[in-house]
Amino acid sequence: MIPEYKGLVRTNEDGSEIINYDDPSFPSYIYDGYVYSGCTWEKVPHFHKDIELLSVHSSCMGYSVNGNNIFLERGDTIFVNSDQLHYSYAVPPREGRYIIAVLHPRILSSNFAVESKAIMPVTSNKKVPYIHFHNGDRDAADLQDLMFELYRKDMGNEFLITKTFFEIWEIILNRVNESGQFLQDNIVNQDLHNDVLRAMMNYVDKNYMKNITLNEVASAGGISKSLCNSIFNKYTQMTPIEYIMHYRTRKVADLLQSGNMSMSEIAEQTGFSNASYMAETFKKFYLLSPREYKKTMSTT
Repeated sequence: MIPEYKGLVRTNEDGSEIINYDDPSFPSYIYDGYVYSGCTWEKVPHFHKDIELLSVHSSCMGYSVNGNNIFLERGDTIFVNSDQLHYSYAVPPREGRYIIAVLHPRILSSNFAVESKAIMPVTSNKKVPYIHFHNGDRDAADLQDLMFELYRKDMGNEFLITKTFFEIWEIILNRVNESGQFLQDNIVNQDLHNDVLRAMMNYVDKNYMKNITLNEVASAGGISKSLCNSIFNKYTQMTPIEYIMHYRTRKVADLLQSGNMSMSEIAEQTGFSNASYMAETFKKFYLLSPREYKKTMSTT
């Protein structure tokens, strides 16, 4: 995963996120992060085969999974299952701080028996897109302690990370086995809308530098413009056009940090008609002009 301040999500051909693991040979990314209103990594919908764990240790924040918005307080941890559409968001005026771990399930798959009996029953269960461990639950404190332990051991010690991951997974597996509650009422429609949104998001990813219309985005998902609007609003809290603009501004943020292009050149590369409109849109989302943002990043 790229450094969070860039706020970008690199994708595979199917639109899933390319995780920039801490070590390319070991599929884990563990980080002490934060989210605040207007940061470039807020409200960035993405999905991946890895599972994601996020434990809030300061203030509060929001998390969205498949269109379900979850309020996370200090002491809460959320488990996001494999291949779910999700993103974090701030709860103004606060800055939420958290430990995040993105881990591929194959770390735990030491043999077929373990994979088939303990891993796949969770990762392949469409009825468990996420689990919210509330502060005060009997297993929440233990889970957060393990998240901090995971972070402290994230120093290239693959064995200790794997050991801690197994302990975390035991808590998750017990919760799935014991709860008997399913978090989605209408899985069929949920999956259908998920697939449609991913197709439309992938279209934006491939064509953001062009003049995209609402009709083109809806056509990419094979749906009407009204349903397109409805799905984007539910899953991303943005209209399709807002999503496109937000996507473009994230590309602007990356180019501002990675080179010395002029504002006009950046606008042209990211699908904006001119630098003035780009600056206006950028400031709407990130509360800074592109020049102010570039200056801020150069001192980071």
